[in-house]
Amino acid sequence: MNNLFFDLDGTIINSEKGIMKSLKYMYEHTLGYIPHDDKTLHAFIGPTIGASLQKYDHVKPDDPYINQSLNAFREYYQEEGWEEYTVFDGIYDMMESLKQADKEIFVATSKPEIFAKQIIDQLNMKQYVRHVFGAAEDESIRSLKEDVISYGIEKTSVDLDPNNLVMVGDRSSDIVGAHKNNLKAIGVTYGFGDYAELKKADSEWIVNEPQEIAKLAMEN
Repeated sequence: MNNLFFDLDGTIINSEKGIMKSLKYMYEHTLGYIPHDDKTLHAFIGPTIGASLQKYDHVKPDDPYINQSLNAFREYYQEEGWEEYTVFDGIYDMMESLKQADKEIFVATSKPEIFAKQIIDQLNMKQYVRHVFGAAEDESIRSLKEDVISYGIEKTSVDLDPNNLVMVGDRSSDIVGAHKNNLKAIGVTYGFGDYAELKKADSEWIVNEPQEIAKLAMEN
């Protein structure tokens, strides 16, 4: 594994606080109430907002409610929510280990690319991350993780040998997205998903802490 695509939310950063606040703001400003409990809202973290609304609110992909919701979500997120996160313990050490081993790190996230780049800049991770790939700001394109991964592959000069590039993420959407692009995946349990979800998605490897990712990259 010489090249690694990393998810952002739940894999590099714990963005739960900002996203949960943004989701509640979204529902309050579209419906006037919050229709889901925190456990359900927590499941929104990882996939795009549009995909989660289709799954949990049972709306169609072209329903105007999705754009209204996205606009409300962004009202809070772009002002405050995007900065309400912490970095998971061990991430910087893991990235330094990969850098010292001449591994290339990319970010492939369902978060709008503009916010993902701001976060990587704010965290001073540009020294480790070669490129950041994300969804379009309005989720009109690259709304699924497999689309983001495909976009990232297209924009890089990475050898597409599946053994040379791997996806790292915490949700089943990361694993499925990798497989749809003929890549293997490393699932992480310290994020928003869990072992059962990652196992069901047939993740090739499942790890419990960041340094295990570096170890796998050295061994494979």
